[in-house]
Parts: sequence; structure tokens; C-alpha cells
Amino acid sequence: MGGGNIDVAEEFVGVAVAQPSMTEKTERRPSLPMDGAAVIFADRAEKGVQLFSRWAGILAFVGAVTAIAWLIF
Repeated sequence: MGGGNIDVAEEFVGVAVAQPSMTEKTERRPSLPMDGAAVIFADRAEKGVQLFSRWAGILAFVGAVTAIAWLIF
């Protein structure tokens, strides 16, 4: 009678080992094809945004200082 319980337990162990874990399921990612033109366009757009952002910050600072000076004097 005790031998039958061991066989059932061994079957459950075999099933538990055969199934992939949750981390293995989440690590699988489909590979996306890289389009060279899209990457180049994105890089150029990002450089343009960075340049605009730098000048916008400088102009905003100069405008704020000018507005404060106008209010004081």
C-alpha cells in the first residue's frame, strides 16, 4: 500500500520538473527586425529635439530674467 503512494509522488515530481517556470516564460521575447532607416531617422530626430531643448531652456531663462528686470525697474 505504501509503494503505490511513492509512485504517484514520483509522477507529480516528473510533471513539475517538465513544466517551464514562470521566469522562463517571461524571458522569451520575439526578435524584432531592425530597420536601418528607422533607426537613423530616430537618431536624427532625437538630436534635433536635444538641440531645441537646450536653446529653449536658455531662452526661457533669459525671458524670465528680462521679465523680472522689467518689473523691478
